[in-house]
Amino acid sequence: MAEFYVSLSNTEMAEQIAGLINAHNQLYRKHTAYSVLSSIANYFVEVVNDRVVGCTALIKEEENLSRNFHTCVSPEFRRRGIAKKLKLLAIQNCDTSYIFSTVREDNIPSIKMNLSLGYVFVNKIWSRNHYVLTLGRSGGIK
Repeated sequence: MAEFYVSLSNTEMAEQIAGLINAHNQLYRKHTAYSVLSSIANYFVEVVNDRVVGCTALIKEEENLSRNFHTCVSPEFRRRGIAKKLKLLAIQNCDTSYIFSTVREDNIPSIKMNLSLGYVFVNKIWSRNHYVLTLGRSGGIK
């Protein structure tokens, strides 16, 4: 079976993922290369010219439930289908019956993309200064 290699080291990739998430996902917790590398999540990335331009993560929360999170694309690479491609890859690699994502209520493009991938509205909660929607769907496409 073929093996594939990239010119970025794991640390370089983790640094870029942390930078992308910190710059564009409006999170309260700042991430580092260490927090990405030490996570038990699987990261799916899009790399262009040794630069991580998009990412999403998948983690198994419970026996039948996974969470897809940290979906982010650099602004200059948006509207090219990168986030959708990465989320679909995460869904295809999901080994649980259900998968969910949370999205800020004001992030209309992300909500529309999730709905186009078969997610449905599950819940809405107030978090600090905005509403967060939980969207869920059946797990992996095998």
